[in-house]
Order: sequence, then structure tokens, then C-alpha cells
Amino acid sequence: MKNKEELCGIIDALGALNIEELYSISKELSLLRDDVTLSESSIRDMCDEAEKGHLVAVVSWEEVAGLEEDEHSYYIPGPNAFPEVPFELSEVIDILQMSEREVDLSKAADRFHSNLHKRIKNLESKIDSLEQGKACFEDLEGLEEWYSDILNQYYDYSFWLQDDMSDLESEISTLSERIESLKSA
Repeated sequence: MKNKEELCGIIDALGALNIEELYSISKELSLLRDDVTLSESSIRDMCDEAEKGHLVAVVSWEEVAGLEEDEHSYYIPGPNAFPEVPFELSEVIDILQMSEREVDLSKAADRFHSNLHKRIKNLESKIDSLEQGKACFEDLEGLEEWYSDILNQYYDYSFWLQDDMSDLESEISTLSERIESLKSA
């Protein structure tokens, strides 16, 4: 696996994969390419970076059709994924005897919505505490970055998921107004 685009391509081709499966695929790809194998921790780091950029999203076994209860997190293609399927992937899938998995995005959407709502509430709490005291420039920069990430996630997920997330729009707008108020104080 060369980059995040290939990571997305592999996940997109198979629907949902956990770290161990991604590592197995990466090992087989490396053997076929006569290349260096990435460590499992390197793959985890790549997945973490891809998740931050909304290239992949994490779901539980409950959101993947046909899985038994387990402790794994599964990566699925995210709203910003631009998958690049490795040429050798079909051979790797045959070698590892893997098959495509279907993800119930409506189940996942409920959790994504809930998690974004929690992030908004956490930022509101931070703003509350700063409004009670003096906000310094570094605090405001951090708030703006946090707000920007929430806003990006909201737009990415609103576009990607079928479920309506518009109920969060007014909360996000209020966050912006409150941050602007802190900046002008």
C-alpha cells in the first residue's frame, strides 16, 4: 500500500476492513510488488490520518452486514475518499479469500450525527468557560480550528449521508457567532 488513495481504494473495493485485514492485504501487495511491507502501526497511522481528512470513516461490526459481534473497528470509504484501486488487489483478494462487505450507512449515520452533536456540545462548553474569563489569543485560535473541523465534518457528512443533519446547522451557526463575539471582546 503506497498511500492514502490506495488505502481508500482497497477499502472501497471490499466495503469495510479492520486493521488486521488491511495489514494482511498490505503484506500480500508488498510481496506481489517485491516491495517493503508497512508495519501494522504504520497502517494504523495512515488510517488515522485518512480519518482526520474524512477519507475514511470508522464503523462498528453492528453497521457491517453479516459480521458477528467483535471488538474491531472497521474502516469504510469516507465522504472525501478518492479511491485508487491497486492493480494487484484482485489477486490479493483471491489469495486471502476475501469478499465484499456491505455497510448499513443509515445505522452509521445515527452514530456520526450523535458524535458530531457531542463535538458541538464540547465546543460550546469550552466557549462557556472562556466567556466567564479572559480569552487569550491562543485559546481563540484553538477554538477557530476546532470550529472549522466541526464545520468541515458537518458539510462532508451532510453531503455524504442520506440522513438529514440540518438540525445541527443552527447550533453550528451559533458557535460561529459566539466565537466572533469572543474575538471582538
